[in-house]
Parts: sequence; C-alpha cells; structure tokens
Amino acid sequence: MLKGKKYIKTDGGVLKFFVCLGFSALLMLVCSFIMSLIAAASSDPTGMIGIYSLIAMLLSAVGGGIFSVRMKGEGGTAYAVLVALGLVLLMLLIAVISSGGKVGGSAFMNYGCYLGVSALSAFFGKKRAAHRVHKR
Repeated sequence: MLKGKKYIKTDGGVLKFFVCLGFSALLMLVCSFIMSLIAAASSDPTGMIGIYSLIAMLLSAVGGGIFSVRMKGEGGTAYAVLVALGLVLLMLLIAVISSGGKVGGSAFMNYGCYLGVSALSAFFGKKRAAHRVHKR
C-alpha cells in the first residue's frame, strides 16, 4: 500500500485523479531538470536536446503509470491511461499557448510515446492477485 493512500479518507476518484496527475506532472518536471543538467554537462547541449527531452518524458511516463495503477488498485490500467491522457492534454495546452498555436509534429509524437509507455508500465506494474492457500 502506498503511504499517501492513508491521507485520502474518501474513496472519491476525483481526488485520486488529481493526486496522480500532480505526481506525474511533478515527476515530469524532476526528470526534465535532471536531463537538463546532463545536457549542460555534455559537449553539445543543444544538439541532443530532443533526445534528452524524450528520455525525460519516457522516464516520467514509467513512474507516473506505475504510481497511478498502484494508487487506484483494481481496474487501474485504464485509470492510469486516463491520468496519462490528462497530463498529455495539459502539456498540449501549454504547448499551444506558449507557441501561439504552432505545435510541431514531433510534439505529437512525443505525446503518443508518453501515452504508450504509460499504458505499458501500468499494465506491467499492477499488482498481481496473490494466490492464497486456504487451510481448513
């Protein structure tokens, strides 16, 4: 059980959704910051910026997908995909606002990769049902 789960007293899905969305967004920021430090330490920081941003997205997708599926519990794979879709829509909104409506095709490819990796990590990260031995 996750430690943060004990603070959420209600079983409302909206609060869990925003907790998972916030965790995924925070993880995205942390991974981006770490990748920017790695890029700054390299000899050509701007030459590999696309690869570093994709790596940061994929690492945060893995972490966010696993966190979401563990937070939800039963039926968490679809829930984790919904959280990832919410974060992708939030990133797309930020990209549209910051670029003035001219979002490049590589951004959509990155968003698609984020959704796919998050879904796969949620599928592989969910808890398996424990086989219990019933004693008489």
